[in-house]
Amino acid sequence: MTHANAVTAYYDDLCPICRHEMGAYVNKAPDLIRLHDCNGELPADIDRDAALASLHVRLPDGRVETGWSAFLAIWERMPEESRGLRWLARLTRPAPIRIVLNQIYLWLAPLRPRDRCRDGVCERPN
Repeated sequence: MTHANAVTAYYDDLCPICRHEMGAYVNKAPDLIRLHDCNGELPADIDRDAALASLHVRLPDGRVETGWSAFLAIWERMPEESRGLRWLARLTRPAPIRIVLNQIYLWLAPLRPRDRCRDGVCERPN
C-alpha cells in the first residue's frame, strides 16, 4: 500500500552509492518512497540526461524537485525514528544553505562510480 504523501525518486541504479542510499530510504519508509531507475523507461517530463546528472523526485502533487531539493523531499518524509534526516532537511532547507549545498552536489554527482554496461548487460560489483 502506498501512502498519499509518497514520492517517486528517479535515481541512477547503475551507481552503487545511489542504489545503496535510495535502498536505505525505502527500507525506512517503504510506503513513502518509490524508486524508479532513470536508466530505464521514463515519463515524458523526465529528461534522462538531467535525471542522470542529479536526483529527481516527483511530489504527490506532480511537481518534480531536483538536486538538493529532491533530497529534502525524501528526508522530510522519513518516519519519526529517522528524525536525524528530518532534522537535516530542516537545517539545510533555508535558501542560502540549500543553494550552496546544491552547487556542491551538482559538482560531485558526475564523479560518482557507475557500473559498466555493454550491450544492455551491466556488470555490478560483488
